[in-house]
Amino acid sequence: MSAISPGVLVEYGWNERVLALFGEFAPLSLEPARVVRVERSMCMAVLPDGSERLVRGAAPCVVGDWVAVRESTIEGVLARWSALSRLDPEAGVMQMLAANMDLVVITVPADRASASRVERELALAWDSGARPLVVLTKSDLSVPGLEQSLRDRLAGVDILPTSTVDDAGLDRLRAQLQPDRTGVLLGPSGAGKSSLANALLGRQRFATGTVREADARGRHTTTSRQLVPLPGGGVLIDTPGLRSLGLGSHVGLGATYPDIEALSLSCRFRDCRHDAEPGCAVAAAANSGGLAPARLVSFQKLQREIAAEESKTDPLKRKEELAVWKARTKAARAKARRPNR
Repeated sequence: MSAISPGVLVEYGWNERVLALFGEFAPLSLEPARVVRVERSMCMAVLPDGSERLVRGAAPCVVGDWVAVRESTIEGVLARWSALSRLDPEAGVMQMLAANMDLVVITVPADRASASRVERELALAWDSGARPLVVLTKSDLSVPGLEQSLRDRLAGVDILPTSTVDDAGLDRLRAQLQPDRTGVLLGPSGAGKSSLANALLGRQRFATGTVREADARGRHTTTSRQLVPLPGGGVLIDTPGLRSLGLGSHVGLGATYPDIEALSLSCRFRDCRHDAEPGCAVAAAANSGGLAPARLVSFQKLQREIAAEESKTDPLKRKEELAVWKARTKAARAKARRPNR
């Protein structure tokens, strides 16, 4: 077996971990490559010599994948250590957005921050296997107290304010990706993802746009997911803004809501939904001010969404859900029939 020469792939995140994963393909005289863009059924991959090539394989690939190729054919996809996915609203199946990233950079525009959306994005990020980092973009437009309110609302996650106007926070973000870590940008259209990517690159690689004044929505300027190496080390995946971020039935909420997870240990019932059950420590904390009520509302919404997806594929889960709602309806009717005292 000849020694593997990664060449310029070192700039694209090649390290000892990737080398170990490529080991099973090394005896087959295949070339390593990394997918930098996906165009329908074809993947654009960069090879050790720095050239880009359209490649196709039997198994689907996504941006960030490490693959073993022979000429224009993908002979194998290396095992992924992380994968960012969302529930496709049209097809009703999980859609993988990016793979093999170490950091999910959740971009939150300071001029229209939504904590509930961030919590949804955090759930997807934690589920991916990568570490989330909340980046407050356009911090030069931030209103007083916004950063602290986000810190109070979002437990257990780092928040980094940045601005491409005065380069605030950019060095700290670069340091998070060096020397060979991969980060993927996640956020709504108009959050400043492309502007942030250009600032990190030091050049205008990605198109940028403005936010509409009528509804404060951003225009789509990035139309496909693209992977680029950063000067000084690290790799970045820019993604289009996504309005729909559906959660699959497998997504857990413990890492996103560690405060609620901790409080739930004191609930009377082990399977407490923190909705209307007696002896719920989470509801008690929300009523007493120990937990932000809006955070509990957000948790309950995501919890219901995940349960609904699970019931679609699990008949037993569906039966349990129906039993719960029948019991609640029966209790409500019984309460309504009681005479006022």
